[in-house]
Amino acid sequence: MCFSKLKNIVSKIKPCGTIDEHLAASILLDKLEEMNCKAEIYLPDAKMKVYNKEDVKKFLSLDEIDSILYVAEEMDCDDFAAELFAKFAGIIWTNTHAFNWFISGNEELFFVEPQNDKISQTLESWDIRFFLGR
Repeated sequence: MCFSKLKNIVSKIKPCGTIDEHLAASILLDKLEEMNCKAEIYLPDAKMKVYNKEDVKKFLSLDEIDSILYVAEEMDCDDFAAELFAKFAGIIWTNTHAFNWFISGNEELFFVEPQNDKISQTLESWDIRFFLGR
């Protein structure tokens, strides 16, 4: 398969549905409460796309964001997160780091570290400043 065809496949990930912004906010607020944390939540659309976790894993295994060279202040965590935001995922900012998130079709919140493609449902003890939806 030629590179341009592969790039078109990798650049697209299809949602498995949508959920109402209020349900999405509730999922995020529940996670914040669980973490004993307060943060701003920005969800720009009335309906949010949700994704199958396995589709996200496949997408991340094919995309090349995690292979980009890290360069402080030039290509660092916020730049990696912006790359994945452009594809499908929301962005999370903490006091020290930026990364991504998505909600699955099962209404579960997942965090994504775009620098290594790790998907998890828990975070280290970062203070989240805000969620930006996609």
